Amino acid sequence: MTDQNNQTNEDNTNNLSIERKNAAIVLANEFMGQATLGEALSQVSLNALIQLAQNKAVEQGQQQVQEMTDEQVDQLLEVVAQKQQQTEAAAQQTEAAAQQAVSEISKQTATS
Repeated sequence: MTDQNNQTNEDNTNNLSIERKNAAIVLANEFMGQATLGEALSQVSLNALIQLAQNKAVEQGQQQVQEMTDEQVDQLLEVVAQKQQQTEAAAQQTEAAAQQAVSEISKQTATS
């Protein structure tokens, strides 16, 4: 008799658990239907969003590269290399201008 009561209690608990899971799903769907973007994003960490965006970007990049010819890949890499050289040159010019400005200010301060 005790075993039968235990089994009945376990069955009721399992049914209750299924009912609670279904209720939770209903509430979650209701929340998602009414949630604003801000509310939805507040439930996810910034790191998780960044990781998701990075993964999606890599996936899209890989898909595009698969659709490209070898020539197109070479051209893309050449353009990237040229842009990198331009960026480095601009950074060197900026650094030189900053050093010159500091030098001039130092001279003006020293003579004052």
